Amino acid sequence: MNKLNYIFKSELLRDLNSRGFLYQSTDCSFLDEVFSKDKKVTFYIGFDPTAKSLHLGHLAWIVLLNRLQKAGHKPIIIAGGATAKIGDPTWKDTERSLLEYETIAENTRRITSKLHKYINFDTGTNNAILLNNDDWISQINFMEFLRNFGRFFSVNKMLTMDSVSSRLEREQHLSFLEFSYSLLQAYDFLYLFKTYDCILEIGGADQWSNIISGVDLIRRATGKQTIGLTLPLLTTSFGKKMGKTENGSIWLDRDLTSPFDFWQYFRNIDDKDVITLLKFFTTLPLEKVEEMQNWQGTAKINDAKIIIADEITSFVHSQEDVEEIHSKIDAIFINKDFYSSSISEINVGKGEYLDKVMLDNNQVKSLSDARRLIKAGGIKINNERIEDIKYKLDSNCILSIGKKTVFKIIVEEQLSTKQCSVFS
Repeated sequence: MNKLNYIFKSELLRDLNSRGFLYQSTDCSFLDEVFSKDKKVTFYIGFDPTAKSLHLGHLAWIVLLNRLQKAGHKPIIIAGGATAKIGDPTWKDTERSLLEYETIAENTRRITSKLHKYINFDTGTNNAILLNNDDWISQINFMEFLRNFGRFFSVNKMLTMDSVSSRLEREQHLSFLEFSYSLLQAYDFLYLFKTYDCILEIGGADQWSNIISGVDLIRRATGKQTIGLTLPLLTTSFGKKMGKTENGSIWLDRDLTSPFDFWQYFRNIDDKDVITLLKFFTTLPLEKVEEMQNWQGTAKINDAKIIIADEITSFVHSQEDVEEIHSKIDAIFINKDFYSSSISEINVGKGEYLDKVMLDNNQVKSLSDARRLIKAGGIKINNERIEDIKYKLDSNCILSIGKKTVFKIIVEEQLSTKQCSVFS
């Protein structure tokens, strides 16, 4: 796991760095200094409401924010109602489609309502503050902004930003609208510094250039020092973004990703990702996590996956959801009560071949893979092993793929192959 190559005096920062939360900082020494003092640090994280829900990629930010607040520091959460109107060009091949203002407002409402579950907004001394940057950015006079701040931004430097230079190198269109995103994010930091004495901005690694712009703007405009800090982008051992599946993103909103599917995603992670996620998303002491390194290649690694799935699902949803999930699993595998549990479903047409259904629903990469899995005894129907590679689905049943993945098969007489889909 990537971490900052710096030995921190702050016990909190040492722990966070050992867990892999800290990736880049504009000044490690100053960061260590402010966290070593016996006073709270005011910091901010921003979320652009470009979707109805935050996703798994945002969860690392939320967990870090939660840990910092519990350590006594004060978080400011920005809902990017203004910046969402432009769209961050970071690492995108093409310009984002502009969202309607009504959509941004609805997304903001949905996302901010969920944040109250994860962050404490009523602690007293270090209660979190929730703001919308549209409240101040919409009041900006364009000419005054150019006069007061335009001179502090170097176009030469902005052209070297990864998000900009990569697009230009590919000779792909980059609009002035997108180019101005960095200016507005930098202005956010300046506004929060002046208004709330916020000295630290935190974001994902893909926000590094924008964060540097804010630190530079504050230094040039006020002569004061602030800090930028990024987290690594969570990726699997195969280099894929964590939380991206064949069927889309893993969302934090239960209406978009059910608690069962959310839990099952972590129960199904690759063995190589277990230690990374234990450090990031559980409260287990690091000494205990290091001991679990020895579980690799043994059946006990599945116990570690359940620890991860339980703790993350409890944090994002509830402990009651975790208990209900375990009850469903017991009903399926122990009591064989297949039809009472609301696990994910696959709708198929009567007589469809099992191998094709598995392929159509992204459970295997090819028909050959499906048949090999069937021959190896890795597939069960109603908890009975299937070894016939030409097996047809003629009635409702429970499909178990390996020891981790379970679907309810709903057979419909007139359903065509094109309609096959996994849904919760």
